This record gives sequence, structure tokens and C-alpha cells, in this order.
Amino acid sequence: MSGDRARRFIRGTELRLVAGFFLLLYGLGGGLIWLFYGPAAAVVGMSCVTAGLFLFLLLYTIVWLLGKWAGE
Repeated sequence: MSGDRARRFIRGTELRLVAGFFLLLYGLGGGLIWLFYGPAAAVVGMSCVTAGLFLFLLLYTIVWLLGKWAGE
């Protein structure tokens, strides 16, 4: 039973860390781009961050599906 609890803890922590990273990237990164370079550059920067987020989600989904296929 403790192995299942540990897996859930790891999964939850992993999700929180990734979500916190992207929130900081959007909030702090976008704000600093806006402050130093203006709103047009901030829009471009946020679109690049969003593209990176989608790439991360695609890769995470592929790894998750491979894990399910391998029986983990």
C-alpha cells in the first residue's frame, strides 16, 4: 500500500512543479519582457512559451503512453 501512496505523491509533486514552472515562466518572464521590450515583444514571447508548453505536453504524453504500453 505504501508503494501506491509514494507513486501518487510523486505524480502530484511532478504536476505541481511543472505547473509552477510554467506559471512563473508566463508571469515573471512575460512581465519582464513587457517591462523591458513592450507589449508586442511580450505577445511574441508568450506565444513562444505556449509553443514550448505544447511541445512539453506532447512529449510527456508520448512517454506516458509508452509507460502504459510497457505495463508500468
